[in-house]
Amino acid sequence: YDGPTPPAKVAEVADRLFAMGCYEISLGDTLGKGRPDTVARMLIAVKNAVPVGRLAGHFHDTGGRAIANIDVALSLGLRVFDAAVGGLGGCPFAPRASGNVATEAVVEHLHRLGYETGLDLEALRAAAAMARAMRSGEAAAHV
Repeated sequence: YDGPTPPAKVAEVADRLFAMGCYEISLGDTLGKGRPDTVARMLIAVKNAVPVGRLAGHFHDTGGRAIANIDVALSLGLRVFDAAVGGLGGCPFAPRASGNVATEAVVEHLHRLGYETGLDLEALRAAAAMARAMRSGEAAAHV
């Protein structure tokens, strides 16, 4: 990690990926360092280069801000988000980074906001509990 990537640079790379034919560009906060204000600045820059319908959000919950970052992304038009059951995962080049935001936390939040996801929250919770039980010693996800 060499510091935050300037929004204009993210937009430039996203624009090139879109021009090459990428159907969806997932904008990742793999270290979980993003904050709603920095996510907003980045998304505004990228939306000027790539149609918002071609963008996805990828927020790790290391800093406990993934849901707040998703809220900002929703307010700016994103409707696709990566998530991981139980918040499991991590990052090979950032050993202390937690996993992606927990799918069940995202689905519960989206349902509260009135979005229809087509996902069964109780089934997700059961799957998350089973996955966490199989990975003893792991830190709990922010759910």
